[in-house]
Amino acid sequence: MIELDGIVKRFGDKTVYDGFCARFEGITAVMGRSGCGKTTLLNIVASLTPYEGTVVKNGNISYMFQQPRLIKNLTVLENLLYVGAEENTAKAILQKVEVDGALYPKQLSGGMADRASLARAFAADGGTLLMDEPFRGLDIGLKMRIFDVFETLYRDRARDVLFVTHSPLEACRLAERAVIIDDGKIISDFSGDSLSEQALTDVLKAL
Repeated sequence: MIELDGIVKRFGDKTVYDGFCARFEGITAVMGRSGCGKTTLLNIVASLTPYEGTVVKNGNISYMFQQPRLIKNLTVLENLLYVGAEENTAKAILQKVEVDGALYPKQLSGGMADRASLARAFAADGGTLLMDEPFRGLDIGLKMRIFDVFETLYRDRARDVLFVTHSPLEACRLAERAVIIDDGKIISDFSGDSLSEQALTDVLKAL
């Protein structure tokens, strides 16, 4: 569970959130127009930016950024060990994402680096996973393959997931709930039968 209460965040004269309150469980997609505060929300949950208010979350934070951000002088396996994974666990996760742990980041293709980054995020001990547009720029074939990897890892190592996306397809494929943010508040909230690509697209087009 991720719970935010009375969140206030300003950048100079710009107020992004003013008393924002929300509760997230399971896998939630965060959507909205560019500049509405989606990434800022993740950074607040991760305590990467100062804010006022209260944030409660389960366990440690794993954060998958828009770029893989693997440590260049460590092998892929060592990247997973660096975040606290035990070696057997790390090797099992890498087998699922089909990446050779002996390789260095410079030896990976873009898709392999994304899978390695996803593996590292799930390898870390923690109850909360944040992802900031982790699938942007991928072709549809590779994206669908990584979706399968995500779902496999989530079944084995379930945790609360909050991920930012502009894609209704990504939201509907991966999330149990999708929220759309505008003017510092949740303006639409979809789950269950109400969560569909068309419903999300209609709201996003109207922003």
